[in-house]
Amino acid sequence: MASNQDDTHDASGSRNNVEKEIKRGLTVMKSIIRARDKGEKFEVHWSAEDQLIEPNGSMLASYIGFLVRQHIPITFDNWRSPELKVGKEKIWSEIQRSFHIDESRQKYCIQLAGKRLRGFRSFLSNKFLKDEEGKFVEAERPMKYAEIISAEEWDNFVAKRRNEKFHKVSDKNRKRASKPAYPYKKGRTGYARLQQRILAEEKSDATSLPEHVLWKAARVGKDGAVVEAVQNVYDECETLSQTLPSTEVQDCRSVLSRVLNVPEYSGRVRGKGFSVTPSSFYKKPKTKNPTNKEVMETLAELRAQVLELQKENARYREERCGSEAKDTSDRASINCQPKFPEGITPCQLYLSSPTYRIVGKGKVHNTSGELLHHNPLPMGYMNVSVDLVLDTDALLPLPDVVSETTLMRDAVGSFVGWASDLIFPDVETPTRPTHKAGKGISRRIESVASQKEVPGRQLKKAGKDIPTTSGIKSQIMMRLEKMVEESDIMHGAIRSVDIDEGVFGIAHSEIIAKEDMQQLFEHEELGIAVIHTYIWYMYDTLMRGTELCNRFNFIAASRINTTLITKNPTSVKNELVDRFMAAGDNTTPSLYFLLFNSGNGGHWVLVAMDLSRLMVYYLDSLSGDWSKYPSMKKTVDA
Repeated sequence: MASNQDDTHDASGSRNNVEKEIKRGLTVMKSIIRARDKGEKFEVHWSAEDQLIEPNGSMLASYIGFLVRQHIPITFDNWRSPELKVGKEKIWSEIQRSFHIDESRQKYCIQLAGKRLRGFRSFLSNKFLKDEEGKFVEAERPMKYAEIISAEEWDNFVAKRRNEKFHKVSDKNRKRASKPAYPYKKGRTGYARLQQRILAEEKSDATSLPEHVLWKAARVGKDGAVVEAVQNVYDECETLSQTLPSTEVQDCRSVLSRVLNVPEYSGRVRGKGFSVTPSSFYKKPKTKNPTNKEVMETLAELRAQVLELQKENARYREERCGSEAKDTSDRASINCQPKFPEGITPCQLYLSSPTYRIVGKGKVHNTSGELLHHNPLPMGYMNVSVDLVLDTDALLPLPDVVSETTLMRDAVGSFVGWASDLIFPDVETPTRPTHKAGKGISRRIESVASQKEVPGRQLKKAGKDIPTTSGIKSQIMMRLEKMVEESDIMHGAIRSVDIDEGVFGIAHSEIIAKEDMQQLFEHEELGIAVIHTYIWYMYDTLMRGTELCNRFNFIAASRINTTLITKNPTSVKNELVDRFMAAGDNTTPSLYFLLFNSGNGGHWVLVAMDLSRLMVYYLDSLSGDWSKYPSMKKTVDA
């Protein structure tokens, strides 16, 4: 009999364990039956390696043993037999009646049922068909199990055990397991529950232990003593794990396996226990070698893409060289493609087709291992966040296949891929003479956006009605500006603001860099990072721990905007409902605030939703009404 633990147990130990498991005979698990009659189900918990743990882990394991004896005859030696399909379905159905368990766990439970059946057959053989010396003897059907084992099944079971081939296999396995060099000493606890117990006793935040650490712990007796041979293996594992590269450790042979230097069974990880396999433990995805036809098709596609890119590059160079010869605009001083420093840098975004022009402004995120929506960026592209749009109808150089965003106006506040040779540092280029001190605040190139037409009126005209601050900065603002100038933020450093779940209903982080601070100092249009940080600070300073948390709630601007409403309105509605339901138990009427970006030059409006009165308040710094933003009204109403 091949043991299902990953260590070689001694024959007597295995026999005793099996006997302890089933010695009560026909147990009916009354606690489970009573709970089921009341309509109650037990919660099931899983380890980081997807193994059953407490609470209720051992209960489910025992219940599976009870079910497999009820529904599967002992005469079936092949657990994969199609004839067992009905019995397996009954076992899974009974488990779901008494435990809250996901469908994805069915494979684990059925495999455990197979293990329990093998254990039951071994118990019957050792208990009733063998003498003290291990020789097979004649035996009657045990009446203790007459309800689940018929006379015919018992006769067939005994006949198989008398087979000479079975005797050879049995003798071989008994000799192999008779004198283990490192005996397992934890009985039915198993590696998963042993690991759970150790982590709890150590009050560790870890979710898993190295294989050799767990292997050693499983061989410590009740007196706490460690056999010298076990300690030597552990010490060698510690030494080897520090010398091997991490990539080499996670291969088909673990550190423990190398030190023990014994043959391994395929499909298991030594020192981890039942159901843990190399593919699941090391997270190595299975790869399929492509056929010759698929390789040739891929090469043909790549060759066509390379040719097209070469043509595009040639056209771009011709257009750029022609325009640079007569260009007297602000880009005439740009003679070569700049190299961006590591970190986050303000930038201007250009397109070369159909004409070479600036289409927006944002920030280039030049960090190692940067991904765009969890996917690697194509060669020659950089990750860019769009803050300001100057050409709303311009096509993105790399359309976002996740949100189906293709136009610049839909990319405000989101990340896109941009060709690196079309990204330039953001330099301050005044569009009109700056005012003298004491007569207003100088405006930078973002005033181009203010000249764009917005629904209702032009921002330039509306700006006359918006009060402006004095040319003399406040003492607080000057101190803040001085503090930032003397910090490493001015040299490219960033600050990460961790926003907990209480503020917007979801936990996330915002990155604050030099350009975000300049939005405050220069009175520029504010980005999402600045707005979210301000709301977080207001919540943390004035609201946290007070009744105000029940009266006022905020909705993240990054999750409800024009682009998302247009592309996936159902998802946006679900986001709103989830946010409302998160505070649904509060008896105090709640007011929800949503900062909504119109997508027109980055203009923000404030939407306040009073759920108790089913009233929505719309606050806009520009004159007009909600009809300018029909998509927002439709979503909120729904």
